[in-house]
Amino acid sequence: MYTPEWLTKFAQDIAGNIVMSSEPGSAIQVYRKNYCITQKELGQLLNLRRETISRIENGKVNSTLKFIQNFVGVLAIAEATKAYCKVNEIEFPFFERISKEFGISSDKLDQILGIALEKLEV
Repeated sequence: MYTPEWLTKFAQDIAGNIVMSSEPGSAIQVYRKNYCITQKELGQLLNLRRETISRIENGKVNSTLKFIQNFVGVLAIAEATKAYCKVNEIEFPFFERISKEFGISSDKLDQILGIALEKLEV
């Protein structure tokens, strides 16, 4: 495994918080907003319509385990980008390996890195 232990724990904590929440949609919305990701951007990253993201966040549609896994993967890559940009240059092969472990396709990795670099305070 290439994913650092701290990042795996980060992802597990978020997934657990969402799954155990009495309002998982609201929890998803809070995390999404904390990472300055719009519904439209998240929809593009997860191959969903913006409206679907809105319905999940408003509790009108239940999120699937696959959705939560992919959502957490996006946040984990964004968090890793934030952490590594503070101390190092981004090494793309490292992020490629991490994205594979989180089930994020390589074609979405560029988008996630772009969003993270543009919007996160690094």
